[in-house]
Amino acid sequence: MSSMRSHIRKLFLKNSNKNQNQKLEELKAQQPTPNTVPHGTVSTNSSSSSLLGLGSPELPIVDYDNISQIPKILTEFPAIYLTNHPLPPAPFNHARALLTLPKDVKDKLRDPGKSTVRGYNNAKASGREWWDYNPAEGMLGPPENTEFEEDTKAFFLKSVEVLQNICRQFNSQQQLIPQEVIDEAGFSTMRYLRYSPDVIDQQPSDENSQTTYNSVLNSRRDGDDGEALPHIEAHTDLDILTLITATEPSGLYVWNRRGKVFSAPPIEGTVFIMAGDIMPFFTSKPEMCPLAQYEGVEAIGENTVLPTAHTVVVPRSAGERYSIAVFLRPKREMVLHRRVITRGGKEVEEETAFWWLATEKLHVEGRKCFLAV
Repeated sequence: MSSMRSHIRKLFLKNSNKNQNQKLEELKAQQPTPNTVPHGTVSTNSSSSSLLGLGSPELPIVDYDNISQIPKILTEFPAIYLTNHPLPPAPFNHARALLTLPKDVKDKLRDPGKSTVRGYNNAKASGREWWDYNPAEGMLGPPENTEFEEDTKAFFLKSVEVLQNICRQFNSQQQLIPQEVIDEAGFSTMRYLRYSPDVIDQQPSDENSQTTYNSVLNSRRDGDDGEALPHIEAHTDLDILTLITATEPSGLYVWNRRGKVFSAPPIEGTVFIMAGDIMPFFTSKPEMCPLAQYEGVEAIGENTVLPTAHTVVVPRSAGERYSIAVFLRPKREMVLHRRVITRGGKEVEEETAFWWLATEKLHVEGRKCFLAV
């Protein structure tokens, strides 16, 4: 556990997005010709890693005009930056204004049904708080604030459109992702998230019941002075794709399938795209299911897009970090996998629906990765 914390701390102290911003400027400045590939993009005739060499592995920056290459890239990298996208400016002003309201006002924005994907919530032990927009259930936001509602809805809708367009690229050669995902917003939501030492409740958490693996992923992060750091435990998202944009300071880290950690600082003019738990159902080996009780890891092939394991750790001295995340999810009842099994001497068709997957993940200890990564 200490080695993982130390590694992340070193990454943070070492990290500078200077090279990444320079790479983005080069990408914008260069006009591709039939014989050239802009630095940071991926050619279908070349390995993506060979085009990114800046001395160490980095995450690719992909131009929105080249999103047809994203399905292949996501089998090689845990996440990508997307540039020249059609999104409006990220509404960080609304996120900051809402999440710094007085406590009594924010408490009025909690969902009466205690939903975790609607309205205001916080995790004081981890130094973070968030507010969710669930369009299917209305906007539980600041009253009589038309600008807040319009900007939030506009960014959400355009983000969903971008994510659906990425999904469309997976179907260019064969139908992998159901058409309803591309045509409808389903159960997609958007989150305003704040990490701040002002939020932290210094009461220590109970780690006695955690497994060794989960203690690495889900433990209370402590700084050199022994005080808790704003963070979120390592996890994967329960969705198809996640779109993230964030402010400095950098604090996001992602893992690839071999356990290598990548720092993922915000880069001006880009948004960050990650895969969620549902993507392996669409991209696993034909007729195989990635759930452990079925084929599990045997269903994972070279063309399988795995969910992106990620965490956020923000040193107390770095200040506040705001992020906006849009989660592309199907309708609750959408069937992700069907299989015929023998039960009671009879063959019956068993279905794995999104709502079932969501229910099952609630029983996973902490928020650790639901599928093998």
